[in-house]
Amino acid sequence: MNAKEPAKRRKTPVHGDGGNQPSDTAVEADTQEVAEKTHDNKVTPSPRITTHQLFGALYESLGPSGNDEKHKKRDETVRAYLRQVAESHKVVSTYNVLMLYDHGPMLRADADRIYAAVTSFSAGRPLLLVLYSSGGQIGPAYLIGKLCREHSDGSLVIAVPRQAKSAATLVCCSADQIHMGSLSELGPIDPQIDELPALALKNSVEHIADLVKKYPNSADMFAKYLHYSLKLVNLGYYERVAQSAAQYAERLLSLHASNLVKPPDAIANELVNTYKDHGFVIDKAEAAAIFGSAVVKFNTEEYMFSNDLYQALSLISDFADHFSHHFYMIGSWDSAPVFYKKSSR
Repeated sequence: MNAKEPAKRRKTPVHGDGGNQPSDTAVEADTQEVAEKTHDNKVTPSPRITTHQLFGALYESLGPSGNDEKHKKRDETVRAYLRQVAESHKVVSTYNVLMLYDHGPMLRADADRIYAAVTSFSAGRPLLLVLYSSGGQIGPAYLIGKLCREHSDGSLVIAVPRQAKSAATLVCCSADQIHMGSLSELGPIDPQIDELPALALKNSVEHIADLVKKYPNSADMFAKYLHYSLKLVNLGYYERVAQSAAQYAERLLSLHASNLVKPPDAIANELVNTYKDHGFVIDKAEAAAIFGSAVVKFNTEEYMFSNDLYQALSLISDFADHFSHHFYMIGSWDSAPVFYKKSSR
């Protein structure tokens, strides 16, 4: 899949922390003038955007009377609103900032958007990626991790305000530092095929073998079942997909192996093969045990910024959801926010 299209390819958004609002210091003011920074920190004066103005621009563009002019105004308002959230955090000025906020699966097009953003930065600075994703395709996640490291000016920081699961955890393997808070979670790098874990087939066969060992008279029944329901080539393919995920993780971890508490191959194996549930919560404490305290940082200024940005993005996403639209934003401040109509099915 090469592009984000049509709602039929996207999962229905599941909104965590419903009702969260950006902090008052980040969004509440009416006419105060502030310095608006572009992605390379050039300064131009701009009026502050209130939540009322944001909702007005969203309503006009997502409603039945929306048109290209209103869409353009909406996108400009969203970008300005997110910038001013960032401006309340001094730490942001030291980074080139990227966002990957998406309720849908990580796709090849996401890597294209990240590439467009990182190659547009005019100043060489450490890179800060605010990452919110439930996962997706392993290949694009690996490319995103490589891209971020290549354009990070020697230091890549990833902040996880809520979830960075599965393929998004693979992206985190590329980071020199992972900043987390009390609600942050990583997850097993557990490749999914048709929404089923790649390792599940092997585990199922092993379970059947254990049952046959315990109940020998069931051997013929299970043999017939496997004959009609399983192709051996599939068993081998699923196994190789999981091994591929471990190889990707090891390669990304090897890019900054000196600050890890364990060898890259050991961490990769732990993330791919240890956990039995795709949704297992790897919280900040467990993440620190896996990667080490030099990598996983708690409740830092970078995390606080990512939390405010997440709440602002969630506010926009919830409003769009009310009008039957999906929303995601991937790239820098100058990247286009994306809204598209949900499938009627």
